[in-house]
Amino acid sequence: MPTKISGVEVLYLEKPLKERFWMANAPIGGYQPKASRLIARLHTDAGITGEGEGSGGPDLFRKGFADLIIGEDPFMVGRIWEKMFGATYGREPSTRGWSREGIISAMAPIDAALYDIMAKSVGLPLFKFLGGYRDSVPVYVTGGYYREGKGIAELVQEIRGYIDQGFNAIKLKVGGISGGYTVDDDYQRVAAVRKAVGPAVRIMLDANNGWDVETTIRASNKMYDLDITWLEEPLRWYDDFDPFRQVKLNTRIPIASGESEITRWGARRLMETGAIDFMQFDANAHGGITEWRKIAGMASMCHIRMAPHHEPALHAHLLASIPNGYILESFANPDRDPFWFELYDRKPRIEKSILYLDDTPGLGVTFNPSALQRYGTRIV
Repeated sequence: MPTKISGVEVLYLEKPLKERFWMANAPIGGYQPKASRLIARLHTDAGITGEGEGSGGPDLFRKGFADLIIGEDPFMVGRIWEKMFGATYGREPSTRGWSREGIISAMAPIDAALYDIMAKSVGLPLFKFLGGYRDSVPVYVTGGYYREGKGIAELVQEIRGYIDQGFNAIKLKVGGISGGYTVDDDYQRVAAVRKAVGPAVRIMLDANNGWDVETTIRASNKMYDLDITWLEEPLRWYDDFDPFRQVKLNTRIPIASGESEITRWGARRLMETGAIDFMQFDANAHGGITEWRKIAGMASMCHIRMAPHHEPALHAHLLASIPNGYILESFANPDRDPFWFELYDRKPRIEKSILYLDDTPGLGVTFNPSALQRYGTRIV
């Protein structure tokens, strides 16, 4: 049984995307689009290595962030989490050049790697180590981006491709007012997809903070007849808490939000509005498994279901360990999310909109060495 973290490796992976996949206000991966990933490997004195993924950048690890966990007992995950989080209100941001949000992002792959070590040490898959509730979770696929030079016909063709792959739940982008798309334009896009897929397929809409309150209410009521499972993050970034109450009072489509929150305190404030039906906190991006589990417990007491943002390899285990887990996000287009298709030699199986977990200890993924070499740069 490991008692000490003896070494840390961090890889930063980056791959250019072939095109811009536009959300309401920005393309995925920036105007020069790219996919990126952090992988943290924690070595222990017992020879067990834990691996965790994150979506942050490499800067903090170049500035010594990994020093915080060398010599720590990997089973003391609560202590390590608080030690890392404590840097956000300590002197480190000033003396070591660590940004507060950068710390929160860097915590995610470290925290995941710690859980990978603990679950591997006792020979259990992570979802069972956490207290398993089920061994499979429903999955939806995100697509329907605004794509340059492509209109409704191409959108419908794209979505039909996902249905042919076996998916029965789809998320589309709306809210692109800044890109010249009116509410009527978005309605026509969503209506065409609903007509193409029929009534049995769930449709979610993601506005990516594209609308103000008035537009959110108008758009939501206009699209209600299309049988929408949820409307995600409709309100602009500068006022996306309390106005949800006004939206909830004047609309009927359930609301999803929380992927932009970086701590449980922000998630609490969002849930306290009483307007959120689905919490989307992202353990891959902010705070890790430890923080996600605390938020899931808070959400259960508020009768809110968890539907985390991105990264099915990690979030599948988390959803499978709680009773209020609803659905998992995934991607089915290798041009949009190449790492899901290239990064792993072993990963969970998705079939007919269900992700299946097995008894492989830990997170249950194995990285492809050639992909790591092709896209990765060792940071520490």
